Amino acid sequence: MPVIKIGDRLVGNDQPTYIIAEIGVNHNGILPLAIELIDASVSAGVDAVKFQKRNLEKLYAKKYLDNANSGEKTLRYLLPILQRVELPDEAYYEIIEYCHQKGITFLCSAFDVESADFVDQLGVPAFKVASADMTNLPLLDHLVSKGKPLIISTGMSSMDEVEFSVNYLKERKAEFVLLHCNSTYPAAFEDINLRFMERLRNFGVPVGYSGHERGIAVSTVASALGACIIERHITLDRSMYGSDQAASIEPYELCKLVKDIRKVEKILGNGEKVFSEEEMKVRKKLRG
Repeated sequence: MPVIKIGDRLVGNDQPTYIIAEIGVNHNGILPLAIELIDASVSAGVDAVKFQKRNLEKLYAKKYLDNANSGEKTLRYLLPILQRVELPDEAYYEIIEYCHQKGITFLCSAFDVESADFVDQLGVPAFKVASADMTNLPLLDHLVSKGKPLIISTGMSSMDEVEFSVNYLKERKAEFVLLHCNSTYPAAFEDINLRFMERLRNFGVPVGYSGHERGIAVSTVASALGACIIERHITLDRSMYGSDQAASIEPYELCKLVKDIRKVEKILGNGEKVFSEEEMKVRKKLRG
């Protein structure tokens, strides 16, 4: 199984789990709130924080931007939220500088070509591809041309679609990680199906998990099942305004999740049968 490099970290089998705090748009377009979320992520001990970047004028027709109610139901709900929570470009430069000060990696999902170019010039070490864009071949092709690893969520995709995109990326010799994901917010436990990670491993690429469920148990189990990346949305308060808040975890939960994942890594060990120093003492007493 290949290993990819994200910044100064190796990601893949036999490597520490790479933990991403997905801030996304939970900052609600408020820079000080984004900074608070970075601070909470740093305190928890994650490896990276991730934001989202969209050029709404490229993604949506002007008639919908002017009047979201002229669109279908999902658009009427989502577009006003995105218009309200989008950070101005200049805010990202402050965020990048703050991440450098705090020693945490900055990642960002790019939802269109223009946003990908903007995120690239910010110096991200890898690109995140949202589930909605797994079959967006023009965007995938543009991202691959940047020569950086991709982290791709597989939510809302059929197995045929996953296979098609994987082959498309392999033909272009792209480095990428597949994240198992259920794209409901929040996801019901019975719908998560963590065993699907095993099928994704058959593609011969690193596999992780992006969760939208309540609590941290599922993500901890995913790490025990070998997820090389764990990505979770973080919020300061699940009752806040926004489309992703209810499917996010709060800072105290993120702290516990990181601690539990690091415990899991110790518990799993290396698979070799060895005596610990304490067990040797017991052996001497009981076996003579």
